[in-house]
Amino acid sequence: MSGSACVNEAGDRLFLAGSTEQFHWTEDAFPPLDFCVQTLKRDGLRIHPFDEHPDRDSSLRNRGLNAEVWRQWVASVIAHSELLSQVPASPADGRTDPRFLAEVAEFLRRPSSACPGSDGLRGRLDEMWAEYEPTADAWKRAITGPEGVRRMGRPADQRRRWQALQPFHSRVATIQVFLVSYPAPVVMASSPTACLIAPDRDPAAYTQQVVAAAKSLAAAA
Repeated sequence: MSGSACVNEAGDRLFLAGSTEQFHWTEDAFPPLDFCVQTLKRDGLRIHPFDEHPDRDSSLRNRGLNAEVWRQWVASVIAHSELLSQVPASPADGRTDPRFLAEVAEFLRRPSSACPGSDGLRGRLDEMWAEYEPTADAWKRAITGPEGVRRMGRPADQRRRWQALQPFHSRVATIQVFLVSYPAPVVMASSPTACLIAPDRDPAAYTQQVVAAAKSLAAAA
């Protein structure tokens, strides 16, 4: 995310300038996670809090997708996003297990590989991914760009966000915010540190979304 006068960045980690606290939060737009949400909209399956879209073709439900399977898939995709941070900058790094690199490569090619369930379910997800993937980069630029959450990254907004999160610093060392697209503002915590947020366009309301995520994660800690 863009830097500011009150926030220091290390990668996408956001810290209050001058603070010695180790607490930080991250904001990321990870297309495979957004894809998880888009599959609900395509199928029509409603899983709280993603339950404000219309019923559709049921093609995933007919192949075994339900709330339990979908939530397990989301958790696995989040875990794979963390694996990606461990991939070496140079593919020639001989210290990395080739099986690990193969797993990551397969996940990037087919996010369905992280989904439990039947081969038929994963096959249908592959078809949907083939339709979604060409738009992934444009979506990421849009949601993180000047008209997306970057417009909520002004120094004053970041300072207020940090202050609002202070009560949770001792209970949640970090908060991973994964941005997704949905017709309504939504917050879904996925412990121990991650949450999915379909962001409100108002900076103050977005801050309250991050706080709501922090409350849920702290309660589950």
